[in-house]
Amino acid sequence: MKNETGDKETRFMTVTRQYKEVIAKVCYLYSSPIASFDDLYQEVLINLWQGLDSFRGEAKISTWIYRTAINTCITWHRRNKRFGSESVIKLDDIKTDVADTSDTSSAMEDYRQLYHLINMLGPIDKALVTLWLDEKPYDEIAAIMGLSAGNVAVKMHRIKEKLTKLARQEA
Repeated sequence: MKNETGDKETRFMTVTRQYKEVIAKVCYLYSSPIASFDDLYQEVLINLWQGLDSFRGEAKISTWIYRTAINTCITWHRRNKRFGSESVIKLDDIKTDVADTSDTSSAMEDYRQLYHLINMLGPIDKALVTLWLDEKPYDEIAAIMGLSAGNVAVKMHRIKEKLTKLARQEA
């Protein structure tokens, strides 16, 4: 990113405009009554600004954005020591692209249930499943999360089992 033409502000505005949905999705996922979406979004933008000049381009820019956003949100919660079950996503606040079906309300209920269950996971598992739902390949998830692809596969298997168990308990 350093080698691109233009000043830092122009590069920053271009990157944040291009990846605003990614940043927003991560911030929504980690937002809660004690961590507002706006606060998390601002923290991510600050960290992106601070890290922009040190981005070496060894990974895709989207990988760097995801990693920065996820790490920022996890760090914010650890720093504030209040991350837990009180963190509930209001899916009504999230703009979702629901497939055009005859039963949109049923699809929305499925999304609500899924995100409610995902929100019961720990911060790392939550990040992994979110990236997986975004159809990122295991190699890219591994690069974002700082894990091996094999470790991602094992963790995803366990997360799916955990979500299945949670869904049965909720039923």
